[in-house]
Amino acid sequence: MASKSRPTQFYATLSTSIVLVLISLFLLIFFHSTNITNIVKENINILVELEDDLPSGQVEHIKTYISSLEGVMPGSVRFVSKDEAMKMMSRDLNLGEMKEDNPFKDLISFNLNSMSYTDTRIAEIKSKTELEKGVIGLYYENESVDLIRTNLERVSLAILLLALCFVVLALAIIFNTVKLTLYADMKQIRTMKMVGAGRSFIKKPYLQDAFTMTVKSVVAVAVIIVALCFAIVKSGTVFAEIIQWKYVILTVLIGFVSALAIQMLTTNAIIDRFLKSER
Repeated sequence: MASKSRPTQFYATLSTSIVLVLISLFLLIFFHSTNITNIVKENINILVELEDDLPSGQVEHIKTYISSLEGVMPGSVRFVSKDEAMKMMSRDLNLGEMKEDNPFKDLISFNLNSMSYTDTRIAEIKSKTELEKGVIGLYYENESVDLIRTNLERVSLAILLLALCFVVLALAIIFNTVKLTLYADMKQIRTMKMVGAGRSFIKKPYLQDAFTMTVKSVVAVAVIIVALCFAIVKSGTVFAEIIQWKYVILTVLIGFVSALAIQMLTTNAIIDRFLKSER
């Protein structure tokens, strides 16, 4: 292939890499969406409000009862005094020292596993727990889960639309790259046809170059995606629990197949069309 095509080869590889990064991000969000939602569910605190001045023995009884309920995560049940609740709210809202009467009640906080975090199951736990002596009520919120799910769908759609735009750009660059290369190599192509070279023989070096560009794109994208996932895992935050390496590997494999399809099929179609026009 002519050396004149090297700059355009670079842009073709770059555009394909950008497409693969966007497709990979979409796939990572898609594959991990259920895991993300489950982690959010398991980190939402469910609160049981208690009567004032409840004996410690009764508090322990309620904690033990809640711990025994199906779906409650082991070790998640804890007592939060009204003084602790006021300090937490003052710190979170930057209210400073609150001198008024404490508006909070003593609480018991606990978490459910993702399978049990449903409106039906929580309603069952609520009805049972509120029958216990000293319990005022059970409170939870489900808006965070719905908000996370909605935002994931919006982000995924935005990334997918952006990826499709770059697919069009990548196809245009690949088309121009191959066309320029073919016109630069026209003498050699005509010579090969004159000596009886078959179409597959003529196409072979161009398809090899397309494959090389695919490999370069996939390697670059794999490094970016794996580095991103490692950074998330090493962050030590709740997001570290999200990454599942089987999905990362699957994403890279799908990226390779996508890049191969974009490069090889496009290149092959352009060469076939060019050779037909040169008869």
